[in-house]
Amino acid sequence: MHSIELDDGRRVPYSIRVSRRSRRVRLTIDPRNGVVMVTPPGVDRQWLTELAASWRGWVATQIDQMGIGELQPTTGDRVALPDCIELAALGERWEICYRYTPSAAARVRQSGAGRLLLSGDCANHGACRRALVRWLGRRAREVLPAWLEEVSAATGLPFSSVVIRAQRSRWGSCSAKGDISLNYQLLFLPRELARHVLLHELCHTVELNHSARFWRTVHRFEPELERMRKDMRRSWSHVPAWVNEAA
Repeated sequence: MHSIELDDGRRVPYSIRVSRRSRRVRLTIDPRNGVVMVTPPGVDRQWLTELAASWRGWVATQIDQMGIGELQPTTGDRVALPDCIELAALGERWEICYRYTPSAAARVRQSGAGRLLLSGDCANHGACRRALVRWLGRRAREVLPAWLEEVSAATGLPFSSVVIRAQRSRWGSCSAKGDISLNYQLLFLPRELARHVLLHELCHTVELNHSARFWRTVHRFEPELERMRKDMRRSWSHVPAWVNEAA
């Protein structure tokens, strides 16, 4: 772990994160991740060490202004919270700004086009993760029911109702009454795979099983069925690790 020695003798640990999207070296600091140096690939590490030392005055000012005391290095195997959320099914990318406030809770709201603001106790990993998951659920409820309606109209396969749930092992389900349940994590799938799941559940309104007749029904609306089924076998790899991390 690298560290910056401040003028008053304090040592502040920092980590280095290489980002292909970064065009310059920058420092970020918050109670959640501590001090992080974000750098483009290929930058000399000795130069980074010298650069970090030159920023010691800024680091000291930020720590004092935040009133968060001494920052500690991140320990354990906890998955880092995201800097952005990419929802492939919608073609959306949401940048996340973390703002520390003296609150035991955390909440997420949209703060502009493609921007989210997470405010609260940013040092509380669990609270931040749950706040982000709640936002994902809200976004899914905004878009998935309407999308299901579109696919239903296009295929002529009606359904009774739809709910959005947090499911760990299923993308969706359909009851004998035509009530469909969809997993909010569908938003992370490539668009064609997410649509395939919607179609799959709508076909269960005709065949409530996985018989040969059911798959013939799906194939009638999905000519690329075999490729879709193959791609769905690794579909969970599209979901970021932090989403289902144990609290």
